[in-house]
Amino acid sequence: MSFREIEGQDAAIEFLKRSIAGDTVSHAYIFMGPPGVGKKLTAINFAKALNCLDPKDGGPCDLCSRCKKINGANHPDVFLIAPEKEDSSFGIDKIRGIIKDIGLKPYEGRRKVYILEGAGAMTPEAQNSILKTLEEPPSDAVIILIAENLNHILTTIQSRARKVAFFPLGASVVEKILVDSHGVDRERAGILSRISSGLLGKALKYKDEGFFEKRLRIIDGLRNESFFDSDFDGVSKSDLKLCLDVMLTWYRDILVVKAQNESSNGPALVNVDRQDAILAESRRLGFDRLNKIIEQIVLTGSFLEQNANPKLAMSVLGIDL
Repeated sequence: MSFREIEGQDAAIEFLKRSIAGDTVSHAYIFMGPPGVGKKLTAINFAKALNCLDPKDGGPCDLCSRCKKINGANHPDVFLIAPEKEDSSFGIDKIRGIIKDIGLKPYEGRRKVYILEGAGAMTPEAQNSILKTLEEPPSDAVIILIAENLNHILTTIQSRARKVAFFPLGASVVEKILVDSHGVDRERAGILSRISSGLLGKALKYKDEGFFEKRLRIIDGLRNESFFDSDFDGVSKSDLKLCLDVMLTWYRDILVVKAQNESSNGPALVNVDRQDAILAESRRLGFDRLNKIIEQIVLTGSFLEQNANPKLAMSVLGIDL
């Protein structure tokens, strides 16, 4: 995949292309934005563009030996570093490996590139360790920190790196990609694009995780008030986030229909295949109750983002609802 195949991030990509063309490439970048919008793909393509033997219009050719090696994750000068598993911290041992290697000259390419995925999960020790490298960077190395936001990255690191912002693609763009490139039927693509809030990576992940079966179980559990009978013991954080996404869109649909005088002919519903159930629930639940439910779901999501105990967070939500 080349730059031109990354959807919806033209400003970020043009900025990177101009930095290559103008020989103003920085020693460090922070690619910041929500998950699943192309930050990692852009970082990999930036690494290819920096080392490509035959660049095209500021981007990589995708055909030369260097591009192919980077695509195959076996180029000796391009490194993708990530936490061991989802939602885990990013320890100092991985950073020590970078520090040890970064002072060496590139083996094959023009620049060594270190892509740190999930950089927001770096421990304070890891961040302080890499800060020393950023203060005295080698001229032939580039470090790219990929993060959802800047809240968990030291301001001293932020001041030594160029920030590149990435944005959600929008539901209509994600829907089109799902239909055209991934063979998803339009109704399901519409549901996935809206429930993922225009985040392609999340939509693709849900597509492959039995999402529609899980969604129906969650909705049915909410309707018959059995959803919180589970103690959520052993449920992963990512599955709990999926539950909250489904819950949020479910109650949002009910609120939308209720606000439209019990008609589904208003703003597009997410759960378009459950319109009769949405209409029935809109008659049963009042505005104050719906607003309170949505508020509690959003609050629970923020607790999970702050690494609250997942089982406890869901138990509290069940009591509140």
